[in-house]
Amino acid sequence: MIPDIALAASARDWPDRVHRFLLDHGGGRIVDRVMGVDQATKASFDVLLIDDVCSFLTPRLVAVIKQSGAEVIGVYMPEDGPDAKRRLLECGIADVIETEASPEEFLAKIEATLAHRTTVPTTEPSLMSRALRIGVTGPCEGVGMTEVAVALAQSMANDLETVLVDLDQRWPSVAQRLDLPVHPNIRTALDHALHRIERLDEAIHRLGDLMIVGGRADGGRGAEISRPDALMLLDALGSRSDVIVADLGPVSESSALIREFDTVIMVGEATPVGVSRLVKTAGTVLAQHPLQSLLLVVNKMGRGSFRRSEILDEVGRMLPDIPAVTLPYDNRLGPAAWDGTLVGKSRYGRDVGEVSKVVVRSLT
Repeated sequence: MIPDIALAASARDWPDRVHRFLLDHGGGRIVDRVMGVDQATKASFDVLLIDDVCSFLTPRLVAVIKQSGAEVIGVYMPEDGPDAKRRLLECGIADVIETEASPEEFLAKIEATLAHRTTVPTTEPSLMSRALRIGVTGPCEGVGMTEVAVALAQSMANDLETVLVDLDQRWPSVAQRLDLPVHPNIRTALDHALHRIERLDEAIHRLGDLMIVGGRADGGRGAEISRPDALMLLDALGSRSDVIVADLGPVSESSALIREFDTVIMVGEATPVGVSRLVKTAGTVLAQHPLQSLLLVVNKMGRGSFRRSEILDEVGRMLPDIPAVTLPYDNRLGPAAWDGTLVGKSRYGRDVGEVSKVVVRSLT
């Protein structure tokens, strides 16, 4: 069987030498030139050749590729000393070869590696965590997404190991809301998840029973966290929790990640404009992800059962298959936000607890 081979981007000449040899003599097919993590995790190949100086080489990437059934072979320059080979081995790569090896030696190494490839047993847990993933988003800023995410995570942490993570790329605010230091934050957690998974706990804040990963410290002005990196972080956090609650920010910023969550809570305000935006945005998300589990939350609901029933009837008429609940306006939220504290026992907290029950029921 002729192997499908992917070559990671490299400034060295070994990828071109191997590629030319296979074009002239056969023995393997080059199916991809891999330029980054996203491509490496999505491409289909039998073996990836990657050298020790590749910028996106991490232990997590190697683990994900091997979990998919493919193999990874590391390439290093002996002149760089023992650290070059050591980095490959520390990333979990068992098979290595020198950059100056001949194309025939590269092919022989590939064949030997694949001959000893073992299929991951179906009984072995997947690297993808089984933690319940709940994403909180909304049509726009200011509707209470962060407050709902915080309260929901707080409620779930009463019974389950729960981590709250701030994935809002534009306006990260979980750390500010809870008066947490800006360091460590999501970039610290991502670095540990990719390179030092045993130190991941150092990047997690704790507030009572709740675990928290704060958002980007740059306030949304720097480079965004890529989707593959976000998924690897969620996977790593899932190994330490039963539930992940993520503040995703507005739908316009979070659409690429929505399908990665077991359920998505969409928050809108209890005003005519707010409900209209909520229904329209939910319809757009369902058109893009028709199988996505959604729960609509109409937030900041004033007193009066008539208005509440009127709003829920309108939402039900427009989106009859999507469950919707309301959360009350609570004047204690303002002082709690200023103090950086969690809201104590209140009607708001009780209703958020009911939301968590609806989420769990919808997924069981």
